[in-house]
Amino acid sequence: MAEQRLSSTELVTALAHYYRAEVQRSLAWRDRLDRTTNWAVAGTAAFLGFGFSHPEIPHLFFLFGFSILYLLLYVEARRFRFYDAYEYRVRLMNQNMIYPILSKGSLPVDQAGNFWRAELASDLLYPEYKMSLGEALAKRLRTNYIYLFLVMTAGWTLKLVTHPVPINSWQEFLSHARIGPLPGQLTLLFLLAFLLHLFYLARQGRRESGGREIIHPKA
Repeated sequence: MAEQRLSSTELVTALAHYYRAEVQRSLAWRDRLDRTTNWAVAGTAAFLGFGFSHPEIPHLFFLFGFSILYLLLYVEARRFRFYDAYEYRVRLMNQNMIYPILSKGSLPVDQAGNFWRAELASDLLYPEYKMSLGEALAKRLRTNYIYLFLVMTAGWTLKLVTHPVPINSWQEFLSHARIGPLPGQLTLLFLLAFLLHLFYLARQGRRESGGREIIHPKA
């Protein structure tokens, strides 16, 4: 099949329209991220408010809140992987097309300067995530969710200390922490293991990864 080469004007026009589409798609995923975070914040407030307004509700209600928060964290991590993949393309064009136009008034024409077009074409033909699900979980946890989990933990602890009656000793605290036939010590060990898991993930979230760190601006 014969191919018709585009002129530089036609190429820039096509890239400009494509750039606008990618920015809109990236912003759409950014909006989905914000929506999930809003759900998590509202859910945390609802669990705290409902749990303390009804003294008869057991502390198990807060442990259920932990599971809902973790589910929302998983959903947000999935969305963040999509957002990061599309943001990578936007960054690629920002740094290699928009930046040269604004700073120099021209686009590089040498082969080395056009590597980004081959990279962009390859990513369109073979799209892939730029980070693993574990990395996405770590980043979203460190950004927002670690604080929500800490607030929920504080609420759970306060629930044990004050409901159904205020405690006066460590044995009473363990008695309040019981879940049916399970002893309070087992409940505390489970929560401690869960929190250690969260802090490990949050520490992993400090590592640089993903599309936002792959392509750096040229000097």
